[in-house]
Amino acid sequence: MKASGTLKFFAIVVALLALLCIVFPRDGVTVGGVTLRFPTLHKVLVREKEKSMEQLLIKREERDLTGLRDSIAESRHLLFEGQTRFWLPNDDVSCFDNFFRNAEKAQEQGRVVRVLHYGDSQIEQDRISCRLRERLQIVFGGGGPGMLPLRQPIPTISFNQSVSGSIKGLSTYGDSTFSRSNGNYGPMLRCWRLTGSATMSLYSSKGNHAAERVGHFSSIRVLFNNRPGPLSVAMHNRKGPGNFSASSSKSGIGILSWKMDTVTTSASLTLDGTADIYGVLLDDGYGVAVDNISMRGVSGHQFKMANFDQLAESYKLLDVGMIIMQFGGNSVPYLTSEKRIDNYCKNLGEQIDYVRRACPDAVILFVGPSDMSTKVGGQLATYPMLPTVVEKLREMANAHGVAYWSIYDAMGGKNSMITWVKNGYAGPDYIHFSHKGARIMGDYLSDALQNMYELYKIRQQLSAKQFKDIWNNITKPDGNSL
Repeated sequence: MKASGTLKFFAIVVALLALLCIVFPRDGVTVGGVTLRFPTLHKVLVREKEKSMEQLLIKREERDLTGLRDSIAESRHLLFEGQTRFWLPNDDVSCFDNFFRNAEKAQEQGRVVRVLHYGDSQIEQDRISCRLRERLQIVFGGGGPGMLPLRQPIPTISFNQSVSGSIKGLSTYGDSTFSRSNGNYGPMLRCWRLTGSATMSLYSSKGNHAAERVGHFSSIRVLFNNRPGPLSVAMHNRKGPGNFSASSSKSGIGILSWKMDTVTTSASLTLDGTADIYGVLLDDGYGVAVDNISMRGVSGHQFKMANFDQLAESYKLLDVGMIIMQFGGNSVPYLTSEKRIDNYCKNLGEQIDYVRRACPDAVILFVGPSDMSTKVGGQLATYPMLPTVVEKLREMANAHGVAYWSIYDAMGGKNSMITWVKNGYAGPDYIHFSHKGARIMGDYLSDALQNMYELYKIRQQLSAKQFKDIWNNITKPDGNSL
């Protein structure tokens, strides 16, 4: 066949195939149960450009970012709109980062990062703190009841203890059974002065409100200030092997410690010497510890009464990662004018600054008071100035660079205490939570921290620019961008 004939043949074949592409049904033709398909003319003439690997990876990143956008939007909703929200200084979502960073690394680094929960009688008996401890230790590890005073004025739901011997209570607050001590109080803002010999017994609580994790400990540490010493402490493990003793003749702040091979639920200490005992720490493993430091009747103005150098040295030895200051309720009945509220808040701001200087690496969180009821016009209602106190405390905390969390708002705001009492979540004084209500409030606070931690983990997956681009395109409830 001549070349011209071959060319004509191929031209005819191509034309017939093109015609077939045009007329062949798009869905194909079924013959004997088999569907025959033919490509369209467009697919034959126009070749689809192959995507590069880089394009595929970008597409996958966009898909991942879409999921993260949803998570970030949900976290933002809880952070700025939820009933258990935080008020952050300058809306700074990174204000808890240092605590989360240290808590995540605690087990790997063999550390116990401490959360010191200061508060008034609302947290007595380890209420609220116990639930926060349980929730944080589930995430970051750790165990045990945390730091205890040598003598516990109010028994707790988490741990039992007793002490006898030559000791005297020294405190920044309280009744006449306590003496003042020219600043030698330590991190619990009270201490016990040893002038001879004393014995302390420790054993886990069997109560219904105690978490199992809190009843076990494998290490004991005694935080003290020698005056001038020496101090000797002997430890006896009641339910297992292990009798240890240690002593120190060095003056100043120090720690005596023992670590057991197995966990225990009880022990006893014998102390001899002349020293101020600042606390006994019972922990299990590495992770996070939450120390309940309840102070009945206080206003939150006691921190500056503690010797600064001793306080700073104690915080350093304890490896404090977060300090929670929960105050305001005891002052509400007396804050009857805005001037009084402003003066109260000014003093609290100075206390916050004092604590920050003593523990500069710790995150500080201020927790405001609950709703409280009194007789107004013959009927129970929220204290008239309480909403203003809450607002002023929030402004004060943020102005001093710390986050604020509001029990008042978490409860439901004005007159919510009446409902909490009717349903058994608060007591007949219309001030304090019941154990059931305190557990709920502990969960509320834990949920708020958990939301901040989830947001922290998301931010670790993104560059600063990626997070900023997403965050700036999410609006606050008032319609303004963040």
